[in-house]
Amino acid sequence: MGHIQIFETTLRDGIKSPGTILTVEEKVRLAKQLARLGVDVLEIGFPAASEEQYGAVERIAREVRGPVMAVLARATNPRDFEIAARAFKDAERKRIHTFVPVSRQYREHFLKKSAEEALELAVSAIKMAKDITSDVEFSLVDVFRGAPEEVIPLVKAAIQSGATSINLADTVGYTTPADIHQLFGKLKEETGGSDKVTFSIHCHNDLGLAVANSLAAVMEGARQVHCTVNGIGERAGNTALEEIVAAINTRGSSAGWSTQIQLNQIYPTSRLVKRLTGITMQPHKPIVGANAFICETAVPQLADAKEKPPYQIMSAEMLGISSTVDFLTTDAGFDAFKTRVAELGFELDQERLQQCYEDFQELANKKEIVFDADLEFLVGARAAMESARYRLLYLNVTAGSISVPNATVQLEVDGLIVQDAGFGHGPVDAAFKTICKMTNRFPRLVRYEVNAVTPGTDAQGEVTLRLEENGQLVNARAADTDIVLASAKALIDGLNKLESVLDQPVISEYTDVESWMPRL
Repeated sequence: MGHIQIFETTLRDGIKSPGTILTVEEKVRLAKQLARLGVDVLEIGFPAASEEQYGAVERIAREVRGPVMAVLARATNPRDFEIAARAFKDAERKRIHTFVPVSRQYREHFLKKSAEEALELAVSAIKMAKDITSDVEFSLVDVFRGAPEEVIPLVKAAIQSGATSINLADTVGYTTPADIHQLFGKLKEETGGSDKVTFSIHCHNDLGLAVANSLAAVMEGARQVHCTVNGIGERAGNTALEEIVAAINTRGSSAGWSTQIQLNQIYPTSRLVKRLTGITMQPHKPIVGANAFICETAVPQLADAKEKPPYQIMSAEMLGISSTVDFLTTDAGFDAFKTRVAELGFELDQERLQQCYEDFQELANKKEIVFDADLEFLVGARAAMESARYRLLYLNVTAGSISVPNATVQLEVDGLIVQDAGFGHGPVDAAFKTICKMTNRFPRLVRYEVNAVTPGTDAQGEVTLRLEENGQLVNARAADTDIVLASAKALIDGLNKLESVLDQPVISEYTDVESWMPRL
């Protein structure tokens, strides 16, 4: 009874963070790391949304073992269930996740149906899901703004129809712990379903209460928590996996709570999500922020003690944050490189491994020590190049206090080599303007951020961009020891992502629209 299931939804709800675009390869790599982390349920996507999502779900279901594989299917569209069944047919353990909007605001906006009609829709969806798998999760969307007299019958009907998990979703981040206690108390008292289903909670962080609300639900008997790594997600994000797990681990022993999360994989997973999404974290982010385990030893307002004060309620090492730094040096051979890349979670064939080793040698000639973070960028960049429409072959920039900044650029576009030059207000501006002119794409630069990947004056600079074109946002990133070159690489990464997403149809999770059907 004390085991708290972790329902991990970074690959579905988390990547709704503005501008977040992951390739299929990146999704598969993240799914494998989440399996190593030990999550109970891994929501691997919404396969009816697009061919790309379908392909990602299919590969993850086939290649990843351990967690229950959950996929989303809209109650409004029966074809979603057929698509879901095909997409995750190779999964070891399967779950269909379906839902209906519950609050008047959401129900009228997305469904244009009454509460009674929404209930009928839910019952029908659960029965369709039961034909595919015995494990069915039903979510009540925006439930905490719903009327209790409508919520209770809906939960009862869902339980009677065979749902095995009932998830209460604070979709707009509106609720408080008091609201959680009140609604869960009503459900336990009036539905009689506590012993028949697993109650679950899904919180958004608009008021900064997602973790507190999730803990309140656990106190009231919820035995599953929806969360994302680093708390990413649309608007202010979701319940942060690392925070809820640390809270349960630190405070839950007296209540008998536990999770199966491998604590030493928390920081590696957090770092991977940061690298793949380009979403940075503030230094004081709990658990995984840069300052989370840093404390001044001098506290004269309390005493004159010189020792570190007893402030730690958990250890950094327990969470996979090592006090030592792993790295390779310039004399590292192929076997050492291969071993380290495998330890970082990359699975490369011999040809790609050889290419990455050559990239490593080139980087090692620029800086004596190549850290793990450098390797992650290096291998990720090589993988991204393989399916890219635009490739940066050459960049030369001239700038100074007297000369007008100018850039000469050579690109490969659709297999053809093109070259041009241009001017700008600075070296980065000159490079950007020239690349945009050559590709005939002129997205708006929403954000430009530079950080050092590792310590040292020879560190690679990590450039993170956010681009907007025709209402579509993408996050892009790249690294190099030359900041201007890193900026140009990041722009190319963003242009390739825009290329990949602007032609995709937008499928709503709520409206009853004609969905994409896989060409099988």
